[in-house]
Amino acid sequence: MLIEKFYKDTLELQSSLKFIRAGARKEIYFKGEDVKAAIVTCGGLCPGLNVVIRSIVMCLYREYGVKEIYGIKWGYRGFYEQFPKHWMPLDPKVVENIHDLGGTILGSSRGGFNAKEMVKSL
Repeated sequence: MLIEKFYKDTLELQSSLKFIRAGARKEIYFKGEDVKAAIVTCGGLCPGLNVVIRSIVMCLYREYGVKEIYGIKWGYRGFYEQFPKHWMPLDPKVVENIHDLGGTILGSSRGGFNAKEMVKSL
């Protein structure tokens, strides 16, 4: 009885709209050449951040055609402290082997952010 309930609940979850599969979309609302993307790591280090950075860059570049991708160094502060010094251009060649490194090539910092200053930096 318990297995039947589990199976039924699992089927309901799979058929619900609560979960949407990640990945490239059929319809894209922005042209890749018009998009600028920024990746920021903050809140402290965790294993695998370089893998995530690499995956985001590869997907944006290859699947969506985004050619202007930046890594923001040292967390949120990198948006507005010494801009654009802390903006690192990223493309597939730059991130090709970063998955072999530990930590994050962007660095990280803890703490809040100054939204007004971040928007000004864009």
